Amino acid sequence: MNAFDYFFQNTSQLDKPFLVGKEEISFGELYNSSIKLASWIRQELGKKNNILLLSVNNKFFLNAYLAIIKSGNICIPLDPNIEKANFKYISQLTNPALIFLTKDIEKNLNLHQYECVYPETEFYKKNEKIEEFESHKHFNIDECAEIIFTSGSTGKPKGVMISHKNLIANTESIIEYLDISEKDRMLVVLPFYYCYGLSLLHTHLRIGGSIVF
Repeated sequence: MNAFDYFFQNTSQLDKPFLVGKEEISFGELYNSSIKLASWIRQELGKKNNILLLSVNNKFFLNAYLAIIKSGNICIPLDPNIEKANFKYISQLTNPALIFLTKDIEKNLNLHQYECVYPETEFYKKNEKIEEFESHKHFNIDECAEIIFTSGSTGKPKGVMISHKNLIANTESIIEYLDISEKDRMLVVLPFYYCYGLSLLHTHLRIGGSIVF
């Protein structure tokens, strides 16, 4: 099973807000917008490409992150304040087919050679064709879903490859251990380019809880 389908298995049609506070989006709205973007990514790139994502925690990050995973490509979330040298090293190492980011981040990086998508980019939002994705039984859960990089503060950044199976197992374990339920609402102060921050996203999507930035 694709980790995206696992996250939304019981929540894809909920009208309940998933993200609350300054920005809001329901489970159903997030599911539908992510599927639409995933379809566009699949049509443009196919599968198994590296895609960078640089953004603070916001709806843009949520939509892009989930869509990349659903599309069968590999999401690489990075610190939006990443140093130029680290970005150059990681981008050369991963050779991304696409970069999702905000305009303020672009000013600090040399991105002329890459195709970029921004929150205000209209061409992907107009996509009406929904891709036929693989059924659960035909999807290989051992495929890489994302790569999380270390900060590089003690040397060159190191990328950890995380499979769909890894994400599912980690989410199941945390939900069981912490006894998380749909009644929980989590204040998220950790960034989503950090694995601990992402675990808050994964668990609450799966269980039907809510998050606040």
